[in-house]
Amino acid sequence: MDKKRANGRYYTRGNPFQLEPFRRWAIAVNLEQQTILEPFAGAKDIPQLIASTDLMCRNWAFYDIEPGAKGIVQQDTLADFPTGYNVCITNPPWLARNSATRRGLPFPEATRYDDLYKYALEQCLTNCKWVAAIIPEAFIRSGLFLQRLCDFISLVPQTQNGTTTQENTTRNTNYMFEDTEHPVGLALFAPNTTGDVRVWRNNELLGKFSELQRYLPPRSRNRSIVFNDPKGNLGLFAIDNTVSASIRFCPPAELGAYRVRNQCRSITKIGVPWDVDIDKLNAKLMDIREKTHDVFLTAFKGLRRDRYYRRRLDWALARSIIDGENSLLQM
Repeated sequence: MDKKRANGRYYTRGNPFQLEPFRRWAIAVNLEQQTILEPFAGAKDIPQLIASTDLMCRNWAFYDIEPGAKGIVQQDTLADFPTGYNVCITNPPWLARNSATRRGLPFPEATRYDDLYKYALEQCLTNCKWVAAIIPEAFIRSGLFLQRLCDFISLVPQTQNGTTTQENTTRNTNYMFEDTEHPVGLALFAPNTTGDVRVWRNNELLGKFSELQRYLPPRSRNRSIVFNDPKGNLGLFAIDNTVSASIRFCPPAELGAYRVRNQCRSITKIGVPWDVDIDKLNAKLMDIREKTHDVFLTAFKGLRRDRYYRRRLDWALARSIIDGENSLLQM
């Protein structure tokens, strides 16, 4: 496992290429006439998955720093990216900089990004007109490379009949990768500026990115709202449980003798310099979740029983919700 982490390697085991957004992208690419670059080929899973959907291409060009199958050119594609290809379909390496540091793993000094997949994706977009990449679901909230992003699909694990059950969510074979339950997405890029991004959950169109953003409260920089305050007058359960969408604000007394920790991002007390209306805060939170389909809440590993990813409310959005309700009261 450490060897895989060092190279950011997780082999694909689901099949996102059967989804309608990808099939539309393949038509726009004129896939049948293309030689497709796979610069992080691993064990050649991607071409097998695409072939299983009855989609065809002219040929493939395979590269990898550590080939996992025959016919792959051994090459460090992050340092020496292959050129001369119009279309790239790949599962780039994932490795967070802080995780690499903590585990004593190497991380490229040439990049400013906090994760290896962002650097790899930049190389793909610099050298190829059309790019399809399996990347962390959190990418859609990063603000990167949106100019050419035309579709982003949150890939929710499914069974063969298209449903997801609690029993299935406990088995890694139903996730996108064999070694991780990390929430993943498929990003589809075009050669030119797209104007907006269509956001999907599998085959369900959730809306355009700019339209979903309109349901968010104005960003707040009110630092008088203090998180992880042991004497705070507002409690917060910031991560969904395994059953349903359970993130909520609560009275601090409900947390009992819970010991607030500075680095905790799941349960906390918040110091707010005014009397808060917890019911209104929770109503606003639920309204945002419903209208944005949780696109702006970070997906947490593991599915809930209601077949959606668990989500985490980050401090920035929580602050904006709290401050926004106060602004409405003062109007």
